Amino acid sequence: MLNEQISKLKNINKIEEKAPFIIIKKDKKLTNEELKFEDNKNPIILLHYISLVKILSAFSVVILHTNGIGVYWNFKNKYEIYKHYFISANLIECILNFAVPLFFLCIGATLLGFNKRYGLKIYFIKRINKVAIPLLSWNIILYFYKVYVLKNQKKIKFTFEELWNLYYGNKIYNIFGSIHSFILVYLIIPLLAFVEESKKIKIYSYCFITLFITQVLIPYLIKIFHLNLVLIYQIKIGHLIYIFGGYIIHHYRFHYFYKIIIYLIGVVGLLILSFGTKILTIRYKKTIILHKGYLNFPCMVYSCSLFLFIKDNCYLLFRIINKKYINKIGSLTMGSFFLHFPLIDTYIKYFKINKLSLKFRLFDGFFICCICLIITYIFKKIPLIKYLVP
Repeated sequence: MLNEQISKLKNINKIEEKAPFIIIKKDKKLTNEELKFEDNKNPIILLHYISLVKILSAFSVVILHTNGIGVYWNFKNKYEIYKHYFISANLIECILNFAVPLFFLCIGATLLGFNKRYGLKIYFIKRINKVAIPLLSWNIILYFYKVYVLKNQKKIKFTFEELWNLYYGNKIYNIFGSIHSFILVYLIIPLLAFVEESKKIKIYSYCFITLFITQVLIPYLIKIFHLNLVLIYQIKIGHLIYIFGGYIIHHYRFHYFYKIIIYLIGVVGLLILSFGTKILTIRYKKTIILHKGYLNFPCMVYSCSLFLFIKDNCYLLFRIINKKYINKIGSLTMGSFFLHFPLIDTYIKYFKINKLSLKFRLFDGFFICCICLIITYIFKKIPLIKYLVP
């Protein structure tokens, strides 16, 4: 088995050397850490670090929302009231801004080669079971929960129009809007996955660079320099840049020198995100989102560099924590997307808490995510209910 795995990695290296945009280290000897993967009888190697990325992303999403509810987005109109909490709130918001982009990077890393493992029929069955059915079900469940338990949702008439708008208008929780973005990406992936294997890196690199220039860099520069220019090539599927980026980072090993450059650019992105937002918010006394946004330059380069860093250094954590536990927790993370907002609302409604405190914004967010993972684990053991938590 080990010889087969080494052979597959060598074959991948042959493809890598033909890549026009990706610089890798040739004749690199395989380390023990690089051989620590499981094949799962799949042609494409899925490393354990993907589960680690999902866990980090899931906890970050929940903490971002407790921090946002508590303080961060209140700066918009009440900066003078909340300014004493600004430093901690801004740091949490900016450092964890990678949360959703990491999920998109994981999709690109794991699904752009699905056609080697199963066909289109199985692909769409999996996506329906893992995303479409849970999303529809939780919209219905949480509607009744918010109307009759939390009592913070208006009743609707059960007409086709109202139900449609309830589902696609994200009228239950805005977080479902991100999942709708996942669905759009899932629908596009089959068009990309069947690109000839030997040409994937060339085509994906071209797409990544094109999207980076037209959807990230140019719009960001226009906003920074207040240029009166029309964005001719602006499209609604800009998140595909993370799909291509996830595939490239996952399947190819960069030369050490270029890794350092990528890491430094990621650090620059984080600094712009945090200090740029801080300076503008203090100046205008309200939250300024000029540098924020998943398709803004700072967030994009920061998220991609972090994804690469985790891939290259996850083995250090795996020396302490067994990979099987990481993989098990990673399989529960999607449940936290659906569960964390109703748990936050319930927590706020029935417990006396100080939403401004660092305890609620940081540690309670961590605790709520742990509860989400436990509930997801229990649900997965129950027939029928398990289909609600993919």
